[in-house]
Amino acid sequence: MKTFLSINFGCRTNAAETNQWSQTFINQGFTPNNKNPDLIFINTCAITKKGEKESINKIKFLNQQYPKAEIYVTGCANFDKIKNLSNVTVFKNDQKEKNLKKLKSFYSPKIGDKFSHTHRFILKVQSGCNHFCSYCIVPFKRPNLWSLKISDAIKTINSAVENGYQEIIITGINLNKYQYDFSDLIKNILNKTKIKLISFGSIPTNCIDQKFINLYKNQKYSLRLSHFLHIPLQSGSDKILKLMNRPYNYSKITKTFNQLNKIKNISFGTDIIVGFPNETDEDFQNTLNLCQKINFKKIHVFKFSPRPNTKARIMFENSPKISKEILKTRSQQLRNLV
Repeated sequence: MKTFLSINFGCRTNAAETNQWSQTFINQGFTPNNKNPDLIFINTCAITKKGEKESINKIKFLNQQYPKAEIYVTGCANFDKIKNLSNVTVFKNDQKEKNLKKLKSFYSPKIGDKFSHTHRFILKVQSGCNHFCSYCIVPFKRPNLWSLKISDAIKTINSAVENGYQEIIITGINLNKYQYDFSDLIKNILNKTKIKLISFGSIPTNCIDQKFINLYKNQKYSLRLSHFLHIPLQSGSDKILKLMNRPYNYSKITKTFNQLNKIKNISFGTDIIVGFPNETDEDFQNTLNLCQKINFKKIHVFKFSPRPNTKARIMFENSPKISKEILKTRSQQLRNLV
């Protein structure tokens, strides 16, 4: 019997897609096995320079370790450095997503991923981004917008429940771009499935409207909604948020969290970038003060990584450099809050 190995780098959306690819291999008669696999699938990430380097190094390593295996790679990494490797086939993101659409985000516990044994299912409801935050490479890598229809989401979740899953983790590349109304999606899932818990890999500030908050205030729904929300902010400085081309400002952030804090037992996590071009001590202090005010339970701190073709890379090249010592200090100050 032929075997396969699936490896994922990066975001929860990548993880959901990797799980779906694993399901396609199972449908073709393959069995998951990480010892001497016949086929290897690697889903890469390029959100940071470090992440991209790790992805490429893994491909090279596996190519040497399993010279007889067919290796399929996809995702956001730059594959120029592996183009001469034998037995390696590259799928661009649009090819990958075209092949997955007919699955309607479904996979089964047979794939043996790290979530299924805890009865958690990653539901990809959206892909693609065309917003172009100035630091982000994703719109260059995944420009095509796609949304899972609410009716298809319901069918997939009901199948997941039949397979023993008790929690779904909703994810997307940019949930702001979900075209069927994000709050309506959540309400329909609550009404039309028996999934015990709905959680979110990451949820943008602009997805949190009054309809979303009202779901939490409804006792019928509240116990089935995760009371931890990871809301990426990136900065608390209006100047930096504008340079980043983020679709909100300090006022919008505080208004949203003031509303959320009316929900009993709610807690939050976030992503923050330190050392963005032209970030001053005052800009960072604004971010630190905001994070302290919101009282995040988790803060993922990223040092700014200039990515190819982005506007922020040009800013980085034409602005005073922030020393490694300052970056380290700012990162530690944020981490100390939690």
